[in-house]
Amino acid sequence: MLKRLSSRELLEQIAADWEPAIRTAWIEAINAIRSNIVLKRIVERLERGDVAGVVADLGIEDGVFAKFEQALIQAYHSGGIATVDSMPTLRDPNGNRVHFSWGVRNLPAEQAMRQHAANLVTGIVTEAREGIRDVLVDNLSRGRSPYDAGRMLAGRINRVTGRREGGLIGLSRPQMETVARIERAMREGDKAYMRDYLTFANRDKRLDRMVLKAIREGRGLASEEVERVTRLYANRALKYRADTISILETHSALARSKRDAFQQQIDDGKLDARDVTKKWSRTVSREPRTEHLAMAGKPAIPFNEKFTLPDGIQCDGPHDPSLPARHVVGCKCSVDYSVDFTGQALRRYRERTGG
Repeated sequence: MLKRLSSRELLEQIAADWEPAIRTAWIEAINAIRSNIVLKRIVERLERGDVAGVVADLGIEDGVFAKFEQALIQAYHSGGIATVDSMPTLRDPNGNRVHFSWGVRNLPAEQAMRQHAANLVTGIVTEAREGIRDVLVDNLSRGRSPYDAGRMLAGRINRVTGRREGGLIGLSRPQMETVARIERAMREGDKAYMRDYLTFANRDKRLDRMVLKAIREGRGLASEEVERVTRLYANRALKYRADTISILETHSALARSKRDAFQQQIDDGKLDARDVTKKWSRTVSREPRTEHLAMAGKPAIPFNEKFTLPDGIQCDGPHDPSLPARHVVGCKCSVDYSVDFTGQALRRYRERTGG
C-alpha cells in the first residue's frame, strides 16, 4: 500500500522538481544574452567612450527572462494544488463532503505572485546594467584598454561548447566588482588582495599553488594566467548565484502558494480561520540559523497572527517578502499548517442544532 504523502512532503518533492527547472530557465536567459555578444562591437563602442551604448547593446531586458518568470508562476500553482490535495476530508453540517480546491482564477493572489516575479526580473535586469556600467567606467578610468575591458565583460568562447565562459554577464553587482578586483590584483601583483582571494569560496583551488608562487616572488601573473583565474572564479560565482536564486525563489513561491491555498479555503467559507494554526518548521542544514532553530521550537500560533523572530522582526513565516535577505537567502524552512477539523465540525453541528 502506497503511503500518502503529507503536505510538507509533497511540497518538498515539488521543490526538488522546481529548483532545477528554475535554475535552468535562469541559466538559459544568461546564455541567450551571452550568445549575442560581439566583442568587436563592444570594443568599438568603448573606444568612443560609449559605455551606455555597450550596456544597451548587450540586450539585457526583461523579456529575455520570460521562461524564468513563467517557471516561478508554475511552481506557485504546483504548490497550491499540492496543498489542497493533501487536506484531510471535512464534511459540512449536512454530512456532505467539503471539496477543497485551488482556484486558478484566484486573481488577487495570482496577481501578487505575478507582480513579485515581474519585480524580481526587473531588479535583476537593473542590477546587471548598472553593475556592468560601473565596472566598465572604473576600468577605463584606470587606464585599461577598451579591448581588455571588453574582454573582461564578455569572457571568452569555449571552443568545445561554443559558449562564452567567464565575464560579468549573470553575476550580481558585488560579484562583478569582485571579479574586476581579482583581475586587477592578479595583474598588478597586489599581494594583500591575492592572499584575500585564497580565502574566497568560489575560487578554483587548483590555481592556489600558482597564485602562492606569484605572491612569494612578489609579482603579478602572466596575462593568460590572470584570464584563467578570473574566468574560473566568474564561472563558479555564476553557478553559486544560479543555485541561490533557484533555492530562494522556489521556496518563496511554494511558501506563498501554501498560505494562499489556506486563505482561499477560508475566504470561500470552507475553513474557519479560528481552526487553523501554523508552526515554523525547519529543514536539516549544515549551517542552521540560530534564530530559525529557536522559531522551530516555539508552539503553533493562530493563522492570522505574525511570527516574531528573536531579533524582533515579525512575518507571516519563512520566505515572507518583507523579511531581509539574512533570513531568506539559502533558507529552506517552511510553515506547517494544522486544522482542528474536529473543533470545526463540532461548532458547525452546534450551529445547525442550536446546541
